[in-house]
Amino acid sequence: MNELLNTFQKNTADFLDALALFPDRARTIAPEGEWSAAFIVHHVAGGELHFAARYLHTLGSDNPTMIYFEEERYPTALHYDQRSISKSLASIAGIRAMVFEVLSTVDESAWSRTTKTEDSQSFTLAQLVEKASSHLVSHTEQLKTLHPQI
Repeated sequence: MNELLNTFQKNTADFLDALALFPDRARTIAPEGEWSAAFIVHHVAGGELHFAARYLHTLGSDNPTMIYFEEERYPTALHYDQRSISKSLASIAGIRAMVFEVLSTVDESAWSRTTKTEDSQSFTLAQLVEKASSHLVSHTEQLKTLHPQI
């Protein structure tokens, strides 16, 4: 699982590096029909909270039911337009550091612990981490694509 943890850390650094391309004044600018860098950061912060809860539930409970979240509702329901990017960014850094610490201490068998969806589909802890990794990678790419447009 060292490779999965290394990828976890690399993805964190890549996201932060992509955001660093934006000067503070440009982080709230969005091309028509797209999200600003700030909206992306708020979205990732919410996602990281959910992913961390899934990992902790999987580690701390026997085959818990995975909780879904309706991320399409988040920009409006969670008021992305009124939030502080610095707080969301601090949340991402803090959550990912805590999750990395937790995942670094689990034994090999913990990576096979499972959670199930409401329709009884099963996922291991390793699969959850991989799926969340693809989420962060896609939003890192979104930031990189957005940067030359503003």
